[in-house]
Amino acid sequence: MINLYLSFLYLLFSLYVQQNIKEIGTLPKQVRETSGLIFYNGKLITHNDSDNTPQLFELDTGSLSITRTVTLNNVKNMDWEDIAQDENYIYVGDFGNYKGDRKNLSIYRIPKSAYNTAEKVQADRIAFSYEDQVDFTSKSRSDWDAESLFVFGNQLVVLTKQWESNGTRAYTVPKVPGNYKAKNIGGYDIRGLVTGAEYNPLTRVLYLIGYNQMLFPFIARVDGLQTDNIFSGTVKRTDLKIGFAQVEGIARVGANRYFFSNEFMVNPLVKSPARLFVFSTSDDQLLSVDNGD
Repeated sequence: MINLYLSFLYLLFSLYVQQNIKEIGTLPKQVRETSGLIFYNGKLITHNDSDNTPQLFELDTGSLSITRTVTLNNVKNMDWEDIAQDENYIYVGDFGNYKGDRKNLSIYRIPKSAYNTAEKVQADRIAFSYEDQVDFTSKSRSDWDAESLFVFGNQLVVLTKQWESNGTRAYTVPKVPGNYKAKNIGGYDIRGLVTGAEYNPLTRVLYLIGYNQMLFPFIARVDGLQTDNIFSGTVKRTDLKIGFAQVEGIARVGANRYFFSNEFMVNPLVKSPARLFVFSTSDDQLLSVDNGD
């Protein structure tokens, strides 16, 4: 009976999320290339992607105004793609790799104690390469691009953005500064390009966002994550009915509330401003049923 009820609730996932999506507004021009997103100390923190300043921007969730800027003064922004956090640190993923030829992939670790008290901070470097990448030939639309980072227990997880295969692979990296081979812990044919991830330890749910090759955005819910295979459980994918959008970052607030953003985009057919959205879920209820309560 519990499994039947769970199946019913999962079937409602798509409809429930769609009904609860609300556009908050347009983001400031200073962050129109927003790429990652976290919620910390009552504010959203975002950053821009490749070749922009090595800065983190705090946003008021109501007015969307920039309330504070913090500079990482010992690193560059080669291609910052996502941001994550745990109790003590903020992690910034400099691992955008569209051509698949980078050999300096990095995750920068910033102590929250320093971030809270200074406008300029030093970051420690976690360097890594993928254990199964043997070809570093430069080419467009590589399967070794990546735009997603999340914390899962005592490890960091990077999700690739596979331009050729249209899927994603998960790789683990230690949280401690050093130089590592990132371990492959599973892949999934998501039928799109994954650009953001947020794991919620309160509900044990992972949300992925991204878009397909036609710039139609989607969201996916991942349940039953295991440390040796992120995709060993269930994956439910649904389209986001917000029009053409290059969605980029996702951040959680508590058990049931999430923000996500899309960056500014313009081409001959579409012009989309950088925007912020919010949606709610009933994930704590799903967790209660799954636990047999």
